[in-house]
Amino acid sequence: MSKAANRLLPVKNCWVKKVSRAGEDIVGRVVDSVDRGDDIIVTVKWRKTGQISTESLSDLRSGLKLQMEVQDLPYSRVRTSLGEGVIQRLRTIGDRDQALVDFFQLGRQVWLPYENLRQIKGARHRFILGDTGPEDSAERFRLKSLAHALEMWNENTGSLSHLEIDPLPHQIHLVHHILASGHLNWLIADDVGLGKTIETGMLLAALKQRGHLKRVLLVTPAGLTKQWQEELNYKFKMGEFQIYGEDFIINEPRHWKMFDFVIASIDRLKNPENLEQVQQAGKWDMVIFDEAHRLSRRQYGMKLDASQRFQLAANLRRHTDALILLSATPHQGMQDKFQALLELLHPERKEEITTLALNPEIIGDMVFRNNKADVTDAEGNFLFKGKTTSSVPIHVSDEAKDFDKNLQDYLRKGYTAGAALGFKGNAIGFVMTVYRKLAASSVAAIHQALLNRKARLEGEMIKGFSSEEVESQDQRFVGEWEEQLVTDAREFFEGELELLNELILEADALRDDDKKLKGFSNKVISQILTSNPNEKVLIFTEYRTTQAYIRQTLEDQYGEGSVELINGSMPHAKRREAIARFEEKVNFLVSTEAGGEGINLQRKCHIMVNYDLPWNPMRLVQRIGRLYRYGQKKRVVVFNLHSPETADEQVMNLMYTRIEQVVDDLAGVSTEYNEQLRDDILGELADLLDINQILEDATVAGITRTQERISDALERAKTSTEKQRELFEHAAGFDPNETRSSLRIDHEHGVAFVIGMFQMLGVEVVETTHDGRLFHIRLSESVQQELGIERSRYEVTLDRELVVNRPNTHMLDLDSFLMQYLLSKAKGYDFMGLSAVIQAPSFGHGVLLTSLLHWQNDQGGRMRQEYTAYWVKQNGDVQTNPDAFTNWLKTPALTGTLSVDRNENQVLFKRAEIAADDRLRVVSNMNLHPENNQWVSGAWLV
Repeated sequence: MSKAANRLLPVKNCWVKKVSRAGEDIVGRVVDSVDRGDDIIVTVKWRKTGQISTESLSDLRSGLKLQMEVQDLPYSRVRTSLGEGVIQRLRTIGDRDQALVDFFQLGRQVWLPYENLRQIKGARHRFILGDTGPEDSAERFRLKSLAHALEMWNENTGSLSHLEIDPLPHQIHLVHHILASGHLNWLIADDVGLGKTIETGMLLAALKQRGHLKRVLLVTPAGLTKQWQEELNYKFKMGEFQIYGEDFIINEPRHWKMFDFVIASIDRLKNPENLEQVQQAGKWDMVIFDEAHRLSRRQYGMKLDASQRFQLAANLRRHTDALILLSATPHQGMQDKFQALLELLHPERKEEITTLALNPEIIGDMVFRNNKADVTDAEGNFLFKGKTTSSVPIHVSDEAKDFDKNLQDYLRKGYTAGAALGFKGNAIGFVMTVYRKLAASSVAAIHQALLNRKARLEGEMIKGFSSEEVESQDQRFVGEWEEQLVTDAREFFEGELELLNELILEADALRDDDKKLKGFSNKVISQILTSNPNEKVLIFTEYRTTQAYIRQTLEDQYGEGSVELINGSMPHAKRREAIARFEEKVNFLVSTEAGGEGINLQRKCHIMVNYDLPWNPMRLVQRIGRLYRYGQKKRVVVFNLHSPETADEQVMNLMYTRIEQVVDDLAGVSTEYNEQLRDDILGELADLLDINQILEDATVAGITRTQERISDALERAKTSTEKQRELFEHAAGFDPNETRSSLRIDHEHGVAFVIGMFQMLGVEVVETTHDGRLFHIRLSESVQQELGIERSRYEVTLDRELVVNRPNTHMLDLDSFLMQYLLSKAKGYDFMGLSAVIQAPSFGHGVLLTSLLHWQNDQGGRMRQEYTAYWVKQNGDVQTNPDAFTNWLKTPALTGTLSVDRNENQVLFKRAEIAADDRLRVVSNMNLHPENNQWVSGAWLV
């Protein structure tokens, strides 16, 4: 058998050598190679003589040299190339020649057979030699730069991934800051309503692109597991997350290997049996705790008392190097509890955290907090345009006052009966609280609930949920679950059925002359439409019974089809369809809390009516947030209906009034941004109030005691808020200047890249519609073959807003197969664009070089990379990532002509190398260590 048997065919431009008769190494470049069965015949062009000859592979050895730039071309064409790299070492083992190649972009060094490696001329080589490239080299240079810039910006922010939302600057900056820090152990403490779920999804998307995300455990309160699953699926296309205990169960620890993206209830996991199992699940790339303030560890003298939830977090911490905690109110006025959370994040910094009061600035490396009062849009404008809130009093009839008095009597007897039973009576108190909420919403809602209660006492089976089940359900749906509350089949107190019958008769009579409903229709809606008959109005209520009640009234007055509904029972797709109809042609959209979760209506609507006020003031802020958000061009107008003559609404009014006073007090003197600051403070206060307990006291102890309870609760909340705000002055936060040193990419860059690549690859743009935002394209046969698809016609866009109501439109985000194809083509070596002469009058003369900078952790794992541009001016000054380059990338480039000098090129390149090394140094910290610098392209500017 020939010595060449079972050897690889050397690829074209692979370097080989043979020994001459004089014992001298002769080096040449492979032109071709053929397997003849018993031998491999290689055609070689010899470097010294320029002659071409054919040789047996068995007579040849590797001709590669150290520091030679090479490209991997694997023997199996189904394998993906490792890309381009630099030879670091050479060896012969088992009589085979191999090279150790450093693939900078992969962050890996690999020993490879020399036959698979072809020599290439990289950007540095071409620039110094003065290779000015082909005729269209400037445009290829631009498109290659855009491909790297888009990919790196997404990797560092997650903002260009498949999202159903347009991320806001503060969200992009938060993800950028965390990824740039070099570690993934952070407490995200954004104000309520600023999008912690979205920020988490973007962070996961960015890590996924980096290849750092193979296993994730997301731990949430029981009622939020489904919400997280839906949000990650619909907004981020991360449908792989499954809920432990609902979508799957674990019978043996080894079964955990089948589940890598898991959402789990904190109370399910803390169960000792489940905790033992999850501890055997292996390592997680990341563990996330939502509402982390529920992880409680208090200090009493020298003793630490940790809750089961905290112990769960501490146990899971040992199984991950990346822990993310989410909470808008992690401090809650308890320094020891807050320090315990920081110790979870950074156990190695325990001593510093113990003395937090002396060095509060350390939380800048651990806590990130965005405040509504500070966040802006991409142009630096504050996001919120202002809102006007009006309280609309609805005076009820004498009959309604009598009903309210009798209902309060019923509630008082129920609370008293519950209290007499101790812990077992909690369920009765829960029922009473639900009934008063329903009564505050509408007469229809309380009427139906009382009918259900009567039916239950009379032995009828009612489908629904127990009080324990309601409390464990998705908290967005709390109102809708409460309506389906199944009560005990026995009387709560003696004579309950008789009192129920009286209340039902009274409620039924009130439905025929409902002053609140008439006031809503005649006093609010008719006046809104008088000024603009086409005005769109968003109406909120907590309950589906009230929702249907409102719909019937509006349709009776404005015609069938004038109202759309969204609620928690509707599939996500149906909700989107209803919203689309509302935005296109319908006047009214009536939504429950659950239906309104995550919807954004700011582009078509600016008027909201709250038919009932939520008992948690934070819910009101969240409702208003559907309209009062980035993209709203008008001042938001909110109408809050209330009936001041009913007992509960008196308490509610008292509570809201006192909250307003405390908020104003904490916000201090009026400032330009006071309105946003008030929302920030309201969010913190509301999260600290036990409102249900306050309202129960109102029934049992009377209004005077209730005023005291509200004042006491608000005073505690105020103190906690003040402490938290003082400490959080040291937290990291939104800084629009933070990314100025980076190459900043926006939507226009994505559009410019796609249009340029379509032209470069011969993708036909048949037409553009929707103001140039929608492209109708036809793929050539060659592109179809490369992609492995048969379809040639596509409707594509980079505008997320267009895709929402166009299910057949293909979104060109960075998860798109078509966008990935364009990126890979532009970044490829054969695309060229490695060197060019560019006509760029906006720059002035000089040179432009670009590179990929890489940083790693202290164990060699890549943590960060940046695409960076260096403008070396004629006077020798170097500007990194100049705005001129960012803007230049948006328009097609023209190739120029220039005579270049090799010595001058070396001097200019050296200046860029110094600037790149300085950037590596500046960004490095205790978690980030310089790894390498990979030159991508170089150009002369004329």
